[in-house]
Amino acid sequence: MSKMLRVVSLVLAFGVLPPTMAQKKSSDASVSGIPMEQLKAFAETYWQIKRNYVDQVDDKQLLEGAINGMLKSLDSYSGYLNEEDLQDLQVSSEGFYDGLGVEVVAENKSIRVVSIISNSPAERAGIQKDDIIVAVDHKRVDEEGPELVIDSMRGVAGESVELEILAQGKGEPVIHRLTRETLELKSIAVEEMAEGVWHVSIKMFQRDTGYELEKELLAAARDKPINGMILDLRNNPGGVLKAAVDVVDLMLDSGIIVSTEGRTRESFQKYFANPGDVLEQVPLVVLINENSASASEIVAGALQDHKRGVILGSPSYGKGVVQSIMPLQQNAAIKLTTSRYLTPTGRSIHGKGIQPDIAVSAEDAEKEAEDRVLTTAHRTLVKKLPQSLAKLP
Repeated sequence: MSKMLRVVSLVLAFGVLPPTMAQKKSSDASVSGIPMEQLKAFAETYWQIKRNYVDQVDDKQLLEGAINGMLKSLDSYSGYLNEEDLQDLQVSSEGFYDGLGVEVVAENKSIRVVSIISNSPAERAGIQKDDIIVAVDHKRVDEEGPELVIDSMRGVAGESVELEILAQGKGEPVIHRLTRETLELKSIAVEEMAEGVWHVSIKMFQRDTGYELEKELLAAARDKPINGMILDLRNNPGGVLKAAVDVVDLMLDSGIIVSTEGRTRESFQKYFANPGDVLEQVPLVVLINENSASASEIVAGALQDHKRGVILGSPSYGKGVVQSIMPLQQNAAIKLTTSRYLTPTGRSIHGKGIQPDIAVSAEDAEKEAEDRVLTTAHRTLVKKLPQSLAKLP
């Protein structure tokens, strides 16, 4: 159904010369289209920093920063990926990582727990959302800074780590000694609602999200009828393109799902649905908001263009470009925007977003707004059911 985008990466090596040597080169020199004058300016800047900056600087930091700056000058989505970035990318696409099962955020010079993975070391220890991490392995946040302490939480399965946690409403922190495990980040949550409507929330598009969704739907259909489905893509930042295509393919019987285009021949691709609709044309409502981006918009745009479902919520983010990962040497890579994508009718949503068919504002407090959007989606869906099934509350 889908085609893999093949990327050919040409690695160009050039020597960085000190100014005295670089000046010996002709100012008009150019090799294979490389702007030598600009490269000379780069070399001069590099050596001025090395010689005159107030503090000693690391070569790797300088050069990685230069590469990243070059990529960031193109757009906000391209960038340089070091070894740690590549590991994070693998976690987000594969769904597995070694850790404690706690998601944290650095804010106000502290570390706050924002979510806990089910059946993880953190959950079994009783750590909860909004707890504050005071220290990790005796590295105190107020002394070392949150970023450094968060980095020390990383590690491999089997290693132990000591967390000092201040729970909400407690006066004194508590010490927890946890052992890292290999954990799975589930991208899908399924819940049955009234009238045989199923609420399917996709947090992000991992490599196997389409397969996991199909498995969940088939299991649900064996026990109870699926009269309708709410596909919740709110706050879904995107993910793997193929996963978005796989999800749409479960809901379409035929036709194009998405196309991509760019400067290279490989960037021109079209992705089509295979015969067979797992949901057998049951009514469908798709929820989006301003944080639904990229792969989420591919799904919403395809279902909207094919009139397969009602899009409900607020306008989506508007990321209509695709990035490719191009490996470099020394466990690094670049993430480069290589194509734009178009919905089945040829729409580019970049900078515009998907406009909902039914606009529901989310201006209230977050949880209340989410409940109201979901309630509206359920009522909208129930109205589409046959009278024998529909029982509006």
